[in-house]
Amino acid sequence: MERVNSDLVRAFAKALTEARAEAGISQELLAERANISTRHVSYLENGARQPTLTIFQALCVGLGIPMSDLVRRVEDCLKS
Repeated sequence: MERVNSDLVRAFAKALTEARAEAGISQELLAERANISTRHVSYLENGARQPTLTIFQALCVGLGIPMSDLVRRVEDCLKS
């Protein structure tokens, strides 16, 4: 059974998009740095997919930020 929390998925999508924009990199470059497909980055930023912990960590490496920073961003998005 897949559990989906739509608010959390939207908050993650927004936080990821904002973090990538602040890093000044494209979806393509993030995908390359995270060793995932550009399509997957797009799905994550559009809220069509949820990240695994492994993908979450890879995205943070690609963004050059600690995982805790992206978690904080997601939490901030949930509050707003």
